[in-house]
Amino acid sequence: MTNIFEEKTVIVTGGTSGIGFGLCEELLRQGAIVYVIGSRQTSVDKAKESLKKYQNARFSVVDVRDNVAVKKMVDDCVTRDGRLDYLFNNAGISQNCPYELITPELWKDMIDINLWGVIYGTNAALDVMRKQGNGHIINISSVAAPLTTPFQSAYVATKAAVAGMTNCLRYEYEPRNIFFTVFYPGNVATPIFKGQIPDNSITVEEAVKVILEGVEKKEINVVFPEYYVKVIEHYKDKEMREIGQRNVVKEKTEFFKQTDPETYEEKVEAMYKK
Repeated sequence: MTNIFEEKTVIVTGGTSGIGFGLCEELLRQGAIVYVIGSRQTSVDKAKESLKKYQNARFSVVDVRDNVAVKKMVDDCVTRDGRLDYLFNNAGISQNCPYELITPELWKDMIDINLWGVIYGTNAALDVMRKQGNGHIINISSVAAPLTTPFQSAYVATKAAVAGMTNCLRYEYEPRNIFFTVFYPGNVATPIFKGQIPDNSITVEEAVKVILEGVEKKEINVVFPEYYVKVIEHYKDKEMREIGQRNVVKEKTEFFKQTDPETYEEKVEAMYKK
């Protein structure tokens, strides 16, 4: 991987933990000017302490649900450093529970953060990139979107929307020298798993390497780890997809029966018992 990021200006939302923090750290190491964006002051302060040796690191608390705040984030970047070369729309939240437990409030948060956050970031970045004549916007979907993973319906809905939007915009803006890439991470060992890391996970460092190589190559769609590339190919067979999805339902139902605070029998079945 060549160093295309040296002296480039980059914004990473969700940049204070997990894949986002890994991206910030590696981009800083490669000499980029990186805006490390987090949703909470405490997480931003922690990232600032961890990355204090990098003079080209910038830090800001931004609620990606707020269109005005996201636009200000981009405007502040351009005012200070003159341009925006890469935007990583990485901020997001997950959901893994029976559909009946998805409250309207959770639906709203899921859509506001996972979808509107990406839309607001894209809109603000495009205003800058169209004027400067180039740029690259990177959106993070999930392997759950092409797999339509059961018990993640709200999450899948938002991540599928991100993937579809990104693919549309890639072809609209490529003639203007503005590129779009969407990544579909599978299991990456991040705090999102709350200590229960799946066996087929890859490290954050491995994920960052895949992402930056994909950006450098200006790829459109990138699924990782490789295990999920094979699963998606496997699911193209209708019968295999049916078997796979039913196995997921069986496994997750057992999980919810045994796990607090999402106890399946008590919280879901009780809703429908006479």
